[in-house]
Amino acid sequence: MSVAPYDTSASLNPTCRRNPPLPSPLLPSLGSAIENGVIWDSVYFVRIAQCGYEYEQCYAFLPLLPACIFAFSPTVFAPLDTIISYRAVLALSGYVVCNVAFIFTAMYFYRLSVIILKDPNVALQASILFCFNPAYIFYSSIYSESLYALFSVGGCYYLVSRVNSIVVLWLAL
Repeated sequence: MSVAPYDTSASLNPTCRRNPPLPSPLLPSLGSAIENGVIWDSVYFVRIAQCGYEYEQCYAFLPLLPACIFAFSPTVFAPLDTIISYRAVLALSGYVVCNVAFIFTAMYFYRLSVIILKDPNVALQASILFCFNPAYIFYSSIYSESLYALFSVGGCYYLVSRVNSIVVLWLAL
């Protein structure tokens, strides 16, 4: 007996309205395995990076994460375009962007905690707890939470450090 997945958004992947279809990849099963993790809101972030804001429901998602995904896919992951599908490359870019942002968030969290708590050991413990909190699933998925946390915690760090010109930029992002 097979149980159907609760999330049905992952299968919503029609071709872009304005882009021509792409050639088939060399390893479609690998690309499919990567794309299987693109569910819930990740579908929209990857779709926006691939096709732009085509439909009105896409406007609920801010453009920073799709822009980062779009920027990384043709540069860092360009050789993978012919091996896995373009959508899988976009998904891989999204995973890398979100996880790297989470790592930098943890580093800024530690630096901020050292300043506020004035105890490096307690700051390290707080940072470790931050890394292993139950919400980590949202930081490691293709969701905007990791970028939001990075710019919020980083902005607070620069605020406490009194670097006002960077504070405005980070908190605006």
